[in-house]
Amino acid sequence: MWRKVGYSLLMLGFILLHAQDPQFSQFFANQVILSPAFTGITEGPRLALAYRMQWTAIPGYYRTFAAAYDQPVFFGNVRNGLGLAFMADQAGEGNLTKLSVLLNYALHIQLTNTSALSLGLSGGIMQASIDFFRLRFPDQIDPNAGFILPTQERNFFQNRIHEDVNAGALYYNRYIYVGTSVMHITQPQQRFYNVSLPNPAAARLPIRANFFAGAQIPIDRNREGTQTIGPAIMYRIQQPFQQLDLGLYYTIDPLVLGVWYRNKDAVIGLVGLQKGMFRVGYSYDYTISTLTNRISAGSHEVSLVIEFEKERRRGMKHRGNYPCPRF
Repeated sequence: MWRKVGYSLLMLGFILLHAQDPQFSQFFANQVILSPAFTGITEGPRLALAYRMQWTAIPGYYRTFAAAYDQPVFFGNVRNGLGLAFMADQAGEGNLTKLSVLLNYALHIQLTNTSALSLGLSGGIMQASIDFFRLRFPDQIDPNAGFILPTQERNFFQNRIHEDVNAGALYYNRYIYVGTSVMHITQPQQRFYNVSLPNPAAARLPIRANFFAGAQIPIDRNREGTQTIGPAIMYRIQQPFQQLDLGLYYTIDPLVLGVWYRNKDAVIGLVGLQKGMFRVGYSYDYTISTLTNRISAGSHEVSLVIEFEKERRRGMKHRGNYPCPRF
């Protein structure tokens, strides 16, 4: 349960934002957000959209939207990638909202005729805001009538903007891929009370590291690549939380079926359709943690990816068949 801590209000003189990053079950449909090393990896421009509703039966459930655009850019015969990524996340009855806007760059290095290495970097801003008037403090409690008294809380600001820097690397050949990304390298401060803290590091957003790998194995000998199976693994750590995801994709064009197990949190079913330049996916997370699916009602996620075709450059290997999953 990557977001098991959620967003906490500490009523002892200051408020800190104790939170882990939002996550997507279809993280490979959000490749540029997963790692900047994916920027410009496709043959032409790409637009990716995703929307997630997490634990929909819980009041103030998490709602996350992401949009990313990227494309390859050539300087001579050197392939680069440029892109822009946007993500918005809202949760809680206090409308705690996080927005991020990032510029992405990647350098793509052809190692052999069948393998390549991508190195990526992204940087931009993150904004956190909260509706102060929808929060509840202990001094507002009337023993008989509940939360009706005015609060004496002061030094509170509702909006905070800070920098964000991420980096990533990806190796792949025709059948396998291995990648990593390191997010929030600058560990920006995240708090809403303008007071000194005994431990300022406690208000910093921890670095998050992602490690992922997998393969794409053809199982149709007559038409290689038409039918494939794709085992995959994802490991994430953001102090002090860790998460391991294990997945398997089955592709029979134009249909993609997938199943993931998220350690002690959820079992995820996925169905995708890819036709021409369009890919549409839907996934459902069935909660298996102590929260239970009866209480949470699970999580829903939809994705849309559009890959625009572009004339292939001479002397460059075609990158459209890299083996990373697309959902």
